[in-house]
Amino acid sequence: MLKIENLSKNLGSFKLKNININLDEGFIMGIVGPNGSGKTTLMKLIMGLLDADEGNIKIFNKEIKYYPIDIKNNIGFVYDSLDFYPHLKIKDFKKIMELMYEKFDKNKFNNYLSKFNLNEKFTIKHLSKGESVKLMLANALSHDAKLLILDEPTAGLDPIIRKEILGYLQEFIEEGKTSVIISTHNTEELDKIADYITFINRGKQVFTMDKESLIEDYKIVRASREELEKLSKFIIGMKNNKYYSEALIKLDTMEAIDILKSIEIISIENSVIEDVMYYYVEGKNNA
Repeated sequence: MLKIENLSKNLGSFKLKNININLDEGFIMGIVGPNGSGKTTLMKLIMGLLDADEGNIKIFNKEIKYYPIDIKNNIGFVYDSLDFYPHLKIKDFKKIMELMYEKFDKNKFNNYLSKFNLNEKFTIKHLSKGESVKLMLANALSHDAKLLILDEPTAGLDPIIRKEILGYLQEFIEEGKTSVIISTHNTEELDKIADYITFINRGKQVFTMDKESLIEDYKIVRASREELEKLSKFIIGMKNNKYYSEALIKLDTMEAIDILKSIEIISIENSVIEDVMYYYVEGKNNA
């Protein structure tokens, strides 16, 4: 579905370096990282809005730089805001989408408008943030897209609308023939729906792994600093509290597991995506 090989892009003082990602049909991949990490740059490269300096991107086994129209006809884009002729009404937006996408189905689009409570007489500039996202999603789902690409689609939305949109994404991949790639700051959403996580920090790919392995391999361990230091080669990051220290430990080897069993700990618990991000970015200062 999506294959990224050795992808790099220079943007002045910032460089996205050597990104490698594979996403098969039927899965949701979350792209996470702190502000300025390179998430939006990566999304623009995937969408063909930027040209790579090195490496290549294949979507549906075709390189986007050689088949941009064919590929974009099979991709649905949802951005964090709808910057599209604000004076137009939704019915005019529909007419333009009919011209842009070969497989645009206006009946399906109308059905989504009804489902999302969007009146085609609404003017784009008067839509709320949630309504704008729903309009983009209606468009994405109405031209037989095989891959949905979403850049911060639920930022600033209330919990009810966020949950509703996440539900549509899960429905989209149910038959196993379509996929989703979503960049978001809201890691709790990815805890619920993502199959894979790609973590980018300062333009570098820290890891891409399936979410279940992430939960299994990374643990939050609380103990005295002296005890935790016995696990120093497996510590991703640490923070010190008044009475104990807390560390993110990567327990993916028998050596790490054996050492953990031999030390005196206060507690151990599964991590979530937000924990992993925090300790990779901030916790290293204390490790």
